[in-house]
Amino acid sequence: MRSEYIVKRRIHFTIAAAGLAIVTAACTGSPTKGVSSGDGGESERVYVTNWKSSTISAFKLNRDGSLKGKATSFPAGKRSKNPQGSVRSLDGKWLYVADWGSGSVTAYRIRPDGRLSDPKTVRGASPAPVTPSSIAISPDGRHLYTANYSNGKAGTVSHFRLTDDGTPQAVSTTLTHGRGTTGLAVSPNGHTLITSNATSGDVSSYSVEKDGTLRWVMNLTTGRGAFFPAITPDSHSAVITNSKDNTLSLLKISASSRLSLVNSIRSQGPEPRGIVLNRSGSLAYVANFNNGTGPGSVSAVSVDPQGIQHEGKAVTTGSNGTEGIALARNGRTLYAANFNKNGNGSVTTFPLGSKGAIGQPRPPVATGGQQPDLTSITVPSSR
Repeated sequence: MRSEYIVKRRIHFTIAAAGLAIVTAACTGSPTKGVSSGDGGESERVYVTNWKSSTISAFKLNRDGSLKGKATSFPAGKRSKNPQGSVRSLDGKWLYVADWGSGSVTAYRIRPDGRLSDPKTVRGASPAPVTPSSIAISPDGRHLYTANYSNGKAGTVSHFRLTDDGTPQAVSTTLTHGRGTTGLAVSPNGHTLITSNATSGDVSSYSVEKDGTLRWVMNLTTGRGAFFPAITPDSHSAVITNSKDNTLSLLKISASSRLSLVNSIRSQGPEPRGIVLNRSGSLAYVANFNNGTGPGSVSAVSVDPQGIQHEGKAVTTGSNGTEGIALARNGRTLYAANFNKNGNGSVTTFPLGSKGAIGQPRPPVATGGQQPDLTSITVPSSR
């Protein structure tokens, strides 16, 4: 999002987080749901939304998880504008996108050859969502939720039910009791939803009922610019990026969806935004935005119920304004979307070591669009 979090923003990408929306990884905070190993199959694609260009880019994959050739670009649906957060259906047949500029959600059919078609755009329930920034899917694949920034004012969450043919149906829009809601995540057990509220510097928690409806539980202050949450696979902890405070916070999640602060640490890079967890939940990878104009970077943080701490040093991506971040299911490749406020968007891939250490970046590859924002990157599904 725009670094000032103001009305006209060009939400400098979050994923989710942040410029890249790795399939379900950004929504649940874990890459284990619906993310393929990235073995370079002909139909596998990484999708990246380009906020300013109103386009969606698709990349083929090599067997090592790196991007193969140039991106193919698809225009956003006719009724959608400024695509931002994205997530795939669990069967891999649909790409769901939160449309910042049109206040809507658009479902795109993913063809066997990876092309996007048949866009279906749906507005959220009243009160009408304004500037939806990120999107998440429930673990059972039956519900979608969007975090609505509301131009920095009273934030909301919109709930959509997915029909048998994959079409979203608006159910409700609920206040977060925070301002400028940027990110959200659903716990892997499906019981808790957490939003991050950048303008008010806090997070909101909800209990999720069996029918997908939300019941607000509480808000907890974490730090200025609370930007994106990631929830551990056991659903007991969450890590929050606080972009304006340059901190990361670890929270404990109770069985009743109540939150409590465990510890906070300084971020290794300026303006932490996007975040994704590995399969075990023992490591978090963070995208550092650096005002969208300075060199972006990614960093690793060890996660334990007793606290979080840094693992190694931040590694630059070779471009500016890194915001979206995603992880291949096999844990061998990290994807980072570069917002690059004054130029073209790109994606940087990193090989990861056997223990998750971040390797040297491969050269950034242009998306063919501008300003991939928030959870803009989605990786392949293998269900």
